[in-house]
Amino acid sequence: MPYNVDPKQQAVRDEAKAFAEKHINPISVEWDQKPEPRPFPHDLYRKFGEAGFLGYNVPTEHGGKGKSNLEYITLIEELCYYDPAFGLLDAVGELASYPIVYFANDDQKKKYLPDLISGKKVCAFVLTEPNAGSDAANVSTVAEDKGDHYLVNGDKIFIMHGDVADVAVLFTKIKDKPKMSALIVETNQPGWKKRTLKNKMGMRAATTGGIIIKDVKVPKENLLGDIGKGFRYAMMTLDGARIGVAAQSVGLAQRALDESIAYSKKRIAFGAPIAKLQAIQWMIADMSTQLEASRLMCYKAAQLQDAGERFSLAAAQAKLYCSEVAGFCVNKAMQIHGGYGYIGEFSIIEKLYRDQRVLEIYEGTSEIQRLVIAANVIGR
Repeated sequence: MPYNVDPKQQAVRDEAKAFAEKHINPISVEWDQKPEPRPFPHDLYRKFGEAGFLGYNVPTEHGGKGKSNLEYITLIEELCYYDPAFGLLDAVGELASYPIVYFANDDQKKKYLPDLISGKKVCAFVLTEPNAGSDAANVSTVAEDKGDHYLVNGDKIFIMHGDVADVAVLFTKIKDKPKMSALIVETNQPGWKKRTLKNKMGMRAATTGGIIIKDVKVPKENLLGDIGKGFRYAMMTLDGARIGVAAQSVGLAQRALDESIAYSKKRIAFGAPIAKLQAIQWMIADMSTQLEASRLMCYKAAQLQDAGERFSLAAAQAKLYCSEVAGFCVNKAMQIHGGYGYIGEFSIIEKLYRDQRVLEIYEGTSEIQRLVIAANVIGR
């Protein structure tokens, strides 16, 4: 049983388990193996909304469940234990609406949040560009002030839900303004061209899109917050999202460990279960130890966020360490399972191996996390 630092966590685990056994387990393999072009799992997404999972830590006054950040990352940890791609699906839904929850005005919240939290509409966090990934401030998308609206042009890539989103939180420069701003965009209009990116290595059920923006009109009232504060909004969102990635990593690593323990007990070699071999025992011991350390780092970051304290450093440390521990665990799990891990027909290990890799890339690569950590520890 995973260690809880708060008694409320167990109720979350039980809720997630009941949901996963009913709605995720029966379709997990099917969605991972769907042929291209792979569709978006709208039915499951709406079920997330009906369960309150898309607004789990959104304040109740905005229609959410009002859970703590610790409870939220426990939810993501548990969903990713059963299927990392579907856990990511939920996490992105909450991430994308975060800027609207915390930086939008009351009219914008009333207009957009009910449908986003319920899962009736899909939201995307539209930041990354072909030449602005790790260098997020270097966006070239431009919105030109046309009096009663902005006219936007640009190119976005690697956008989770970007191929299906009904609503986008779009990060863009405003012409003649030096700093990035943010706009809420309704995507069902001429000029907003989206496509599904193909041949994803993992996390296949959570689709990823590219977007070409050509003369898209955005009403002035859809400016999110203040002009020039878009980079701040994006970074504040990503700080929280990095704790979410840490939680995804913990859930995935726990599944890799549990599968390895179960397999090593039943796999017979040299006349006995391989769990009796010291080489296997040491792999499992290392997996277990690193996993527990990563879990506590993840929880620490969430607790700092709940306490209203600075958590950027803890979030970066958790994202870096947990994602790399997940890589360690799936690698050892593959080694323990051998051919039965490498061939997806026999176990989930092949899928976990593919799903894990992006954890060290999105929401800031491991290299970016090290820069953030160093800047905080050494000083800028």
